[in-house]
Amino acid sequence: MSDKTNIYGDYRICCKCGMKADVVENGNDLCAECYFKHHTNTTIKEYERKNKDLDQERFRINYKKEKK
Repeated sequence: MSDKTNIYGDYRICCKCGMKADVVENGNDLCAECYFKHHTNTTIKEYERKNKDLDQERFRINYKKEKK
């Protein structure tokens, strides 16, 4: 079993998924994934994938401009 104590030595568990809690907001213990999903309504992986797709599209557009 993994150690679920944070840097302060507290034993905190995410109230949504049961993983180690990284953030305490309004008395609710949340892991980073649940905290991010609560505020952005998307997961970290989905967000990273969208950013990667946007970066690739920006590169493609800039590459077309440079070729002209």
